[in-house]
Amino acid sequence: MSPAPSISTEEYLARRERLQALLRELDAAQFVATQAESIYYLCGATYEALERPFFLILPARGPVRLVLPELEREHLRKARGIGPDALHCYRDYPAPSGQCWQSVLAEHGGLTRGFLYEAGCPARVADWLRDQGGRPGEPVEQLRLVKSPTEITLIRRAAHYADRGVAELFAHSYYGATVAEGFARTSQVTQAIIRETPNWDALATRVLMASFPAPLSAMPHAVPSPGDRLLAGPHVTLVLTRVNGYAAESERTYFTAPPTRQERQLFALMVQARRIGLGLLRPGVACAEIDAQINAFLAREGVGSPAQRLHRCGHGFGLGNHEGPWLAEGSDDVLAAGMVVSMEPGIYLQGVGGYRHSDTLLITEDGFEPLTHAPGLDEPLVLQRRSLRQRVYHHLVSRALGLERQAG
Repeated sequence: MSPAPSISTEEYLARRERLQALLRELDAAQFVATQAESIYYLCGATYEALERPFFLILPARGPVRLVLPELEREHLRKARGIGPDALHCYRDYPAPSGQCWQSVLAEHGGLTRGFLYEAGCPARVADWLRDQGGRPGEPVEQLRLVKSPTEITLIRRAAHYADRGVAELFAHSYYGATVAEGFARTSQVTQAIIRETPNWDALATRVLMASFPAPLSAMPHAVPSPGDRLLAGPHVTLVLTRVNGYAAESERTYFTAPPTRQERQLFALMVQARRIGLGLLRPGVACAEIDAQINAFLAREGVGSPAQRLHRCGHGFGLGNHEGPWLAEGSDDVLAAGMVVSMEPGIYLQGVGGYRHSDTLLITEDGFEPLTHAPGLDEPLVLQRRSLRQRVYHHLVSRALGLERQAG
């Protein structure tokens, strides 16, 4: 794998300039960023806010400013293209009037009625900003839709580790395996990221990986228990990675017992629905149309109810594992080269299991390029037999986590 690049100071400055141009179009004198991802996108600084709010104030013309707690002053000197004189600190949260974030933001924010602030900020912050004459808006979301070449390279890296996560889950899957045996491999992927990523940032890196065994695989956002076992029915691997700020995912439906005729049919339907969606991935296509065509196909095949589908066919990647563009009916997004999306139409039968593949896909000038490449795409992958090595690992994990006592 090629060395990991980093976003240059020039790119952060260019992002802020594009946002300033957008603010002038929107007739907004300032934008107040309060979300960690937006602040990271605009200056490259990571932090853990907890209860203490952070603010990046970008005027339509002029220099950027940061308002932050005093204890973060030295840490936030790493913000790219922002000098120490632009860091304005409040004492703590809470703090007396004159030393609290409200007082410092009022003094140094330069806020003019009609400014924009992020709609997702905490209620207490939103209430204060609204009282100062602000209005909610999401201009940064628009800028984040199309990725730069460096961002694409960083997402490729996250995709590589997502595939490694799937490989680890597959290597520890067999009939009767516990979910814990896959969970425990998270550390292997995390260690590889730390070892192989220059300037690794713990605050901008995350690995979430698990096998969702049938029938729990019919609930995509459920949480499997460590002692749950991979038996008959469709299982779904889920691997979400974020490496130095940029995210990807890789997911596969697979089996640890030979699939029944009905299970093969449902697997084939899911694969065909994906092919329909993949055939539409190119610049200029409305995201709502992709979802609509997949929904119409699956409805004709008898699996079109909301309870059987549960979610849209795809979403975007970037700083988050879920962000625009939204491949969903009701979305106004239109695909453009440089966007990165998933394709993951699902079929879910409660009490039976779920069927879903997902890949991280780059929209190119004439179509798309897969950034993840896990096996098991077109034909059901069956991982049935248990090796001696897997038996030993099962015993070690079960003993370490007390699963043998629970089973007894």
